[in-house]
Amino acid sequence: MKLYQAEIAFTCEADVGEGPIWNSETEELIWVDVTGGKLFFYNPKTNQQEIHSLDKHVGAIALTNSTQYLLAIRDGFATFDRASGNYDYLVKVLDREDARFNDGKVDPRGRFLAGTLKYQPSPGTASLYSLENNKFKTLLSNVGLSNGICWNQSGDQLFYIDSLAQSIQAFEYDLDSGDMGKARVLIEFSATQGTPDGMTIDAAGNLWVAMWAGGKVLNISQSGEIIGEIRVPVDQVTSVAFGGTDLSTLYITTARYLMSGQQLQEQPLAGSLFKANVDVSGLLENRYVISNRGSDTHV
Repeated sequence: MKLYQAEIAFTCEADVGEGPIWNSETEELIWVDVTGGKLFFYNPKTNQQEIHSLDKHVGAIALTNSTQYLLAIRDGFATFDRASGNYDYLVKVLDREDARFNDGKVDPRGRFLAGTLKYQPSPGTASLYSLENNKFKTLLSNVGLSNGICWNQSGDQLFYIDSLAQSIQAFEYDLDSGDMGKARVLIEFSATQGTPDGMTIDAAGNLWVAMWAGGKVLNISQSGEIIGEIRVPVDQVTSVAFGGTDLSTLYITTARYLMSGQQLQEQPLAGSLFKANVDVSGLLENRYVISNRGSDTHV
């Protein structure tokens, strides 16, 4: 098993840093602070960071086929205009206050998949949704805590994390319909390893999984074996994304959520952005296709 050590990329105090993505056009890493309601735009070349504050919790951000960005905010999907700092709903999904959207990713055909969780997570209380042509549908019900999502290069397999299940599932995925098929468990994790959170896939087809409360990122092979580990100097490791000009830097988001004063003294970099140089490159981010048709609707 290969061992790597993460180093600091940018010091900040995100409550729940999450959902990093790389914009190859602007050469920026973009991520969110879920419970802080913030969006971060970070340029590694200049070491400059731009922060936008929202009035809602935000689970994920995605690139689109326009200059706008797509958000999974607390109760639905919205576009975000960086120039003005404003967001506009495409569709509201949740009509309850005890739940919110969490992690999300765009599939190879331009659909945005994002899941939910209750603020007090419990099995069977959340769902995974798909947004296409500004309309949403439920892909998966009876989820506990919807988290990491990614696809293989051919797009016919979707890897998915329900954190409460302590596992990664591999689903058959129909690119034409956007529907999920049969599932198998790729790997199960013990409680001592931490809880699987966000993840990404590399050009070799292997997964990189952030382990919440585990202080590490695990590299998982296509056969479900742990083949590498990145040690991170904070416990709450949340998500990962490949970035940089050649997509060979793995960026790692972290959190300081509900940490005590003593824990923060011991882990002063909690909530910061980290990076690690690994032996493989990632894949370009998919972009959501914004439609001019339909809003505030579901299918």
